[in-house]
Parts: sequence; structure tokens; C-alpha cells
Amino acid sequence: MKKSFLKKVKLEIILLCIILLFALFLRVYSLGSSPFWVDEAISARASVMILEKGVPILDSGWHYSSAYFLHYLMAFFMLFGQTEFFARFISVIFGLLTIVLAYFIGKEYSKSGGIISALFFTVFYLEVFFSRQARYYQLFQLAFFASLYFLYKSKENPQWLYLAIIAFFVAIDTHLEALILAPFFILHILYYNRRQWFLSILPVIPLIKKLIPASRLSTGSANVVSNYASKYFSYTTNMLYLIILFIPGLILGFFKRKRLTLTLMIPAIATLIGIFSLQTFAFRYAYFFMFLILLYSAVLFSWLYDRYGKLILIPLFLLIIIPSNLFFPYTYVNVIKPIDYNFNDISAPYTDYKAVPTDVITQLKSDITLISYYSADVEFYIRKPDYALPFTMTGIGEDQVSVNNSLGEVVDRYSGASILTGIPERPYNLVADSFSVSKLKPNQMELLANLTEECEVKYENWDLKIYGC
Repeated sequence: MKKSFLKKVKLEIILLCIILLFALFLRVYSLGSSPFWVDEAISARASVMILEKGVPILDSGWHYSSAYFLHYLMAFFMLFGQTEFFARFISVIFGLLTIVLAYFIGKEYSKSGGIISALFFTVFYLEVFFSRQARYYQLFQLAFFASLYFLYKSKENPQWLYLAIIAFFVAIDTHLEALILAPFFILHILYYNRRQWFLSILPVIPLIKKLIPASRLSTGSANVVSNYASKYFSYTTNMLYLIILFIPGLILGFFKRKRLTLTLMIPAIATLIGIFSLQTFAFRYAYFFMFLILLYSAVLFSWLYDRYGKLILIPLFLLIIIPSNLFFPYTYVNVIKPIDYNFNDISAPYTDYKAVPTDVITQLKSDITLISYYSADVEFYIRKPDYALPFTMTGIGEDQVSVNNSLGEVVDRYSGASILTGIPERPYNLVADSFSVSKLKPNQMELLANLTEECEVKYENWDLKIYGC
């Protein structure tokens, strides 16, 4: 009996290692091939500043006080090279740790739940894509659900509470969305961890400090929540079968581990509703919730496997393979064949400076005045622009890039370049990326037309136009 048990445990560990190796392969394959999307360029710039100054203060004087944990770790890997690969590698690690977390949570529900959960997380396309980004969404998913899992475990073993608190503060540091965890932590500690009641003070600190700023981001409108919910749901059309599997899996999970299921679900649903009430839309904000959809789909299959045995391996195999990029190259749900491109998400645009001919890049790097709109990726791929043009990042207002530096000068927040409001002396090169131009107001479009009048188009593509004037 003992030998049989050890043999099963050994086999499970071997399977988990194989799954993790395949997950690593999918996540590091051509990791540096695709260009940064707009927010990745900001994180990369903040990490470079950490290497240069020790703190993420950009040349404009703007202190990028967001996701310190991520950016300092990113900066460490960028010591080996200031490239896309090393900027993104820390998210690969977070992606692998998310699979390990899913394995342990899945095992709480059944013997086979751990391996099946790990398999689902390994190949699911969003898990792969977000684990390949130099941004904090993979870390947030990991820290959010790790904190809740550790909190759940702390009822039986109070030592887990310290890990839960650490994961909670990492989640709060990573994104303001994690603020919703604070009241759940406070209530859980006071009810289940009474001997450690003093630790309930810790979640109160960010709750008091950040609650008012966070509340200003919400519209508080039921109509807005409904409209944005439907908009987010439109991104799930290719994975409706997972949502269908998620529902009975959630019910089974509830009856098997009621407290664990409620501990995971209630804060996550509350956070998701908060996201739906924001004044801006970005699919990545809701990505964290995919953890639960995958987890409880796996719980359903683990229940079926425990009940019907190896016969279930056939539909499980088909569920992994058929909706994969082996058969559906554009609308796939699972990644079996490695990818070398960005996630196709209109709410996460990018400019492909890697596609610009070398001779054009050389001209832009010359001493001729360089003008740009969004400057973070221009500085990474070309050089710091001499002037930046104002625009709005989200479409709200007219200018979200201009700030006053310590000298009282109006500069671009990302590069520190002077903000241009008129027509400078020629010659100059102007970089007009589609993301920025799409946000321009009529008077700003007029300025662009005046700046590019009688100029030569040196390069043009769907995402970028470069002028020589």
C-alpha cells in the first residue's frame, strides 16, 4: 500500500515537471520577437531608470510609483540585457508559479485536480500571452489568488497567514484592484485567526490610504456596469465552452470545498464588478478572473476522471487539442504550437518599430530634430525625442502626457522631452504612431497637418507614419 502510494506521488511529480517544462517552452519561445505594446514600454523605461538611479523616476521627474515589486525584479533581469526578452522574463516566472498555484488549489478538490488544473493553465492562450508581457497582469493574478489560498490555509495552520499577508501586499502594490481583498482579510483574521488578531490592522492601512482615490475611478452607474460587462464578455466568444464547463465545476467545487470556493469566488466577483464600473475599458483588467474559469473547468474534469477513470482522458485530450492553434490559427483557445507575436487586443495597442527599415532608424537616430507623440517606445527603439506632441492616452480630455518638471517646464511625462506647441525650424523628423493619432482632437489634428505639410513620408504602415521635413 505504501509503495503504491509513493509510486503515484512520484508519477504525479514527474507529470507536473513535464507540464512545467512545456509551459516554460511555450512562454520563452521567441520571447523577444514581438515589439513592446504601449504599457510594456513604460514598465521597461521605469526598470531602466531603476538600474540608472535606483528608483523609478523618469527623466521628466515623474515618479512611476506603481508595481515596485515587479519593476525591481524586472530591473534585475535587465542587468543581463536591456531587451524585450529580459524585460519579459520575470512574467514567465510568474506564469509558471501560477501553474504551480493552480496545481495546489486543484488538489484541494480532488487527487487528479492538481495535474488537470496545471495542464489547463499551461496551454490556455491568455495564460501564455500574459506570461510573455513586461507588465504586471500575470503577477496580479498570481498574487491575488495566492493571497486568498494562503488565507484559506491559515485557518488550520496560522503560519500560512504570514504568507497570505505578504501576497496581499504584493497584490496591492501591483494593482489597485486588489484593494477589494482588504475587508475580506480583516474579517477572516478576526473570525478564524483570533490569536493573530493584531495582523488585521495591516490590511486596514492600504484600505484607508487608497479607498478614496479608488472610489473616484468608479462611475457608480448600473448602466455603465452592464455595458462594460457585455463588452468584456464579447472577448470570450471563442471560449464559451469553458464558461459552460466552469458553471457545473463551480457547483461541484462548492459542495466539495465550500469555504475554499467562497474564499476564492466572492472577492474575485466583487473585484470584477468594480472593474466593470471603471470609466475606461481594457480587457487585461479582467484577465485575472480567467484563473477561476480555468480552475473550476478543471475541477469538473477531475471529478469526471475520479468517477469514470481513464475513459475521461479521451475527451480531455480532445478538449486540449481541438480548440488549439494546431487547428484554429486565429481563434484558438489553447497554445500547442509556440507563438512569436503579441496578443491581438485592440485595448493593448503597439507600434512595430522593429519593422521600420534600418536606414530609416539610422536617420531618426541622427542629430536631426526628432519629434514624436507617444515617446516611451520611441526612446526604447530609437532615441529620446527632442520634442513630444500632446495627446490623450485614453481619449478623455486633450492632454495626458504633459507635466511640469522641477524647473517649471512643460515636458512629456515619459521621456522628459519638451512639449511642442508650434512649428519648429526645419529640418526635423516626425514619428506619428496610429495609437496616438487616433486620440487627437480637431485642433491637434490641425497641428499635425501643419507640421507635416510638404514633408516626405519616409515610412508608412498601418501602425506608424514617419515624416522627414
